[in-house]
This record gives sequence, structure tokens and C-alpha cells, in this order.
Amino acid sequence: MARLEAVANVALRVPGLALLDLLYRWDAAALGDLLRGGGSLGPCHPLVPPLSAGHLLSLVVLMLPVRSLVKLYLHLLTALLLGAGHTAARDYVRRELESGFQGAVYSDPAALARLATTLAGQLCLCALCSLLMRSRQPWLFGAPTLPALARLCGLPLPALPLLDTFAALLTALEVLYVLGSHVLVPFQLAAAACRELLRVSVALELYRLLALGVALWSQLAIPLLFLVFWLVLFFLRLSSFLAFSTSPLAQQGLLFLLLSR
Repeated sequence: MARLEAVANVALRVPGLALLDLLYRWDAAALGDLLRGGGSLGPCHPLVPPLSAGHLLSLVVLMLPVRSLVKLYLHLLTALLLGAGHTAARDYVRRELESGFQGAVYSDPAALARLATTLAGQLCLCALCSLLMRSRQPWLFGAPTLPALARLCGLPLPALPLLDTFAALLTALEVLYVLGSHVLVPFQLAAAACRELLRVSVALELYRLLALGVALWSQLAIPLLFLVFWLVLFFLRLSSFLAFSTSPLAQQGLLFLLLSR
């Protein structure tokens, strides 16, 4: 269990480090465009607030405890599953409109097969979301099933797109509610850590500050984290090297690819 937690401690922090790297690259590119255009990236520039917020949020996520990171990724995975459910529901509505069959689904084998496939997939997604969120109320994740259930109850075809839009809005409201309930949690943890750091520094005990820095370095596994991050970038570049043999890196050879990372 301790080894699994150590692996998760590194693996779950790699996306946060990758996001910081992407923000840094995008920030450098935007700064270069401004300098070429004769502008300046001052504090009142419209790019500064989103860049600062992105860097701060990525840094806070990078330093979250493992349990909080697990919860964060579970919420993200649930949101992706809900998005996939709504995409499947939209495809089902489109196929039903293309078929143009207005009767009961029981009287048409093709319509019944489409309904059974869609409804089974939606119920599986609903159960999986409930399992990930450890919720005993699976109906909270059942908004994508509304078009299929409406077709099962005999609603006319023109009502399906409206019902699909209503289901998407319902899920969006649920996601906004969850975000509003948990958006301050990372910053509360960061504020608690800053208060602890200030308390130690006010005490003028330098060895405690050093011990805190060493403990944070060890807890975040900084050397291993950067090693895994470098390996991920290298293998991504290697895959693009193998996939696109006409790219500039491919023409330079593997040694140049290794040195470019």
C-alpha cells in the first residue's frame, strides 16, 4: 500500500507539472509576440490575470496532498464520463431523427436495438459515476438517459432535441454546483500551509525552515517527479519522431532528438 501511494504521489503530480510547462511555453510565446509588436506585458495587460491565475492554480494542484489529488482526478473522470454520456445521447437523438420512425420502439426492431444499446450504455455510465463519487444516489448522474427514457415512454421525435438540451443544462448546473462547493478547497489547503510556514519563520528557527523544506522536497519527490516528467516528454517526442518521418527532428536523427529534450 505504501509503494502504491508512492507511485500515485509521483504519477498524479505529472499533469500539474505538464500544465505549468505548457503555461510557461505559452507565456513565453505571448511575450515574444508582444515584443515583436512593440507592446509590453504590463500588469494591466489582459493576458496577465489569466496567466497568473493559471500558474497559481497549477502550482496549488501540484502541491496538493495525495488524497486531495485522488479526489480531484475522480471528479475530472466523472465529468469526462458525463460528457461522453451526453455525446452518446446526442448521437442517439440524431439517429432517431434520421430514421424518422414515429411509432412505438417495440414495433420496430432497429429502433428497439438502438434504444437498448443506448440505454444500457447510459446506465453503465451512471453506475460508474456513482461508484467513482461513492454516492448512493445514482439518479444524480442520470441526466444523459433522459432522451432514451423519453423515447421509451413514447414522446414524439421533435421533443427529443429539446429534452437533450435540457439534460445537458441539468448536468452543467450540477457540475457548477460541485465546482462552487469545492473550488476553495485547494486554496484553503495552500493558505493553511502558508500560515504554518509563517508561524515557523516568525519563531526565527532556521533549522525548522530547513527541515520543512527538506520534508516538502521528500514528500513531493521532486527528483523522481522531474525524471518521470522528462521521460514522458521524451517518449512523446519519440512517438512523434516514429510517426512522422518527414518532421525536422526526424531528419536530424535520434541523437539530436535525445539532446533536444
